[in-house]
Amino acid sequence: MKGIADAFALAGDGNAAAPRGEDDIVAFASFDAYAAHATDGRAYAPYCAEAVECGAPRLYVPTLHLPDKALDTLIDYALTKRAHLVVSCSQTLCEAGQIDARFGKSPVMALHEFGLLGQSTVISGVYLDKEDLALMAQEGVQLTVLPSHDAGYGNGVAPVCAALRAGVRVRIGSGDGKYNARRDILREAALLRLLVSVQLNKQNALSVRDAAAMCGSDISAVTRAAAEREIQTI
Repeated sequence: MKGIADAFALAGDGNAAAPRGEDDIVAFASFDAYAAHATDGRAYAPYCAEAVECGAPRLYVPTLHLPDKALDTLIDYALTKRAHLVVSCSQTLCEAGQIDARFGKSPVMALHEFGLLGQSTVISGVYLDKEDLALMAQEGVQLTVLPSHDAGYGNGVAPVCAALRAGVRVRIGSGDGKYNARRDILREAALLRLLVSVQLNKQNALSVRDAAAMCGSDISAVTRAAAEREIQTI
């Protein structure tokens, strides 16, 4: 279905698949896997010394809880190269707590302080708060949620409805695909609707229309109507 795309897929070390849709972001868990797809504009290198050495224009940062030297290098590199980042923020309480204990602020607020928020896409975002969302809306930063990934690993559910109310652009990704081997984004959307209903204790808390809109940025009216029908029947 044209326009339906995986907004964030994490490719494993052994069987990294090439990006597929125009809107895809595929982050690679190892640099060797990334190197085979480095010329594809949708491929993101894992942040590591090799990625910096080769001048990778796009980096995947699974956590900001890095050693001081590695964090300083990331900030300098991203600002100098204007590298786009996809950064996992507030995916778990542990990670959010580590960043707060270290910097006295949330991961999103830390990204902003580093000067990197405006060139980042935030992924997961299970424990984002109102201040995080307001800042992301102000800076035009996309939130990409990972319904099956975060539910399967017991992380929780991102505050999708609050994000939409704040004016944040929200997209849907599949994460590492462990709980959605086909990386079916419409299934992710259907699952997200159920999870948000449980989260807010309200039936249909996330509308089918809003869920379908999160599945791609270039969906035509006809395609979106078909996506809405499919989401309802899954």
